[in-house]
Amino acid sequence: MTLFLVIGLMCVEAPANNGIPHTPKGLLPCIAPLKVDDDLPRTTGEVVRYLVDVDGVSLGTVDFKIERRGNLEGRAVTEYRSLFKLDALIAAFLPINGRAATVVPDSGFWPTRAMDRFTLDKDDIEEELSFEPDGRSISIKRTKNGKTKNETRTFKEPVLDFVSGFYLVRALPKGMDGCVIIYGNDRAYTVWIKPDGQEKVKTPVGFKEANRYSVRYASEKSSKPYEARMWIGDAPSRLPYRAEILGPHTLEAQIHIYETGK
Repeated sequence: MTLFLVIGLMCVEAPANNGIPHTPKGLLPCIAPLKVDDDLPRTTGEVVRYLVDVDGVSLGTVDFKIERRGNLEGRAVTEYRSLFKLDALIAAFLPINGRAATVVPDSGFWPTRAMDRFTLDKDDIEEELSFEPDGRSISIKRTKNGKTKNETRTFKEPVLDFVSGFYLVRALPKGMDGCVIIYGNDRAYTVWIKPDGQEKVKTPVGFKEANRYSVRYASEKSSKPYEARMWIGDAPSRLPYRAEILGPHTLEAQIHIYETGK
C-alpha cells in the first residue's frame, strides 16, 4: 500500500539465500508469502490520494490510479500507476518525487512489468523490472545518474513491486496474518503483517470502522527491522485509510481523495 511505497524509498541501508531474502536479527524471513484468493481491484479510473506528513508537518501526496485494462503478450492485464510528491526536507527524511507503474495479468497478483522513476535527494533513479510468468525471476535494469546496470534476481516465491503491493493488500482477506516480499529501489523487502484489532479512523466522509494491522519490515540491506501500522476498511473497496511508520519521527499517510472509477 502507500506504506510500502514510502518505506521502500526511505528505508536505511546480503542477497537472497536460496531465493529467500536476507532479514536482520529480529525479523523472520518470508518463506511462504501471503497469496490472494480474490481478484485485485481492477475498476478503471479508480483514484486514491493520500496526504503524507512527518510529526504533523506536511510532506506532500501519494496517488494511486487504476489506469487501464488491456492485453500484453496475449494476456489480459491491468495497468496501475502511482505518482508521489514528497517535497519537504524534515529531520532525517529526504525529498522524493517521482512516479511508478505496474502491469498485472488478470490470471495472477504479481506483475509482468513494472517501472519507477524518482529523485532521491540529488540522485535521479530509474528502474525497469520484467517478471517471468511465475513471478519468481526478475530482469532488472537500473539507471542512476546516467549510469546503467543490469541483473537478474530469482526468488523462491512470487515477488511484488511497491504498486502491486498496495493492491495486493486490498485483496487479502480480513484478518490477514503473514508476510510478503517486495522488490524495488535495488533491494528486496520483507514485510510482516499481523491483525491488531479494530478502530474507527477519520476519512474524508467521516469516521469509518477499520481493521488495524501491525507491520514489521526491513530490506535485505537493513541493519534492523522497522515498525509500522495500517488501517484498512471492509469490503468491497478494502481501502487503506491510514498508515504510520513509527520511530523517532512518525510518518503518516492519511486518505484524502477516493474516486470509484467505472
